[in-house]
Amino acid sequence: MFARELFESILRLPGEFAGVAAHDPLSAVLMAIGSLIVLGTVGFVGYLVLGALAELLNPTSGGEPRQPGR
Repeated sequence: MFARELFESILRLPGEFAGVAAHDPLSAVLMAIGSLIVLGTVGFVGYLVLGALAELLNPTSGGEPRQPGR
């Protein structure tokens, strides 16, 4: 079953990453930098999504409403 195999592979990932990082110091540094880049981009996109949801739920008046024909 696909879902079970996917879940099991997700559980094996930390061990695989630890094995790769343990080969040499450069691998560990590159994995750490990559993790920080991914964490930063995911956090930034999450921040943007939360801001969009907040604006959707609580719109602020940003000036005069648009008039038709202008």
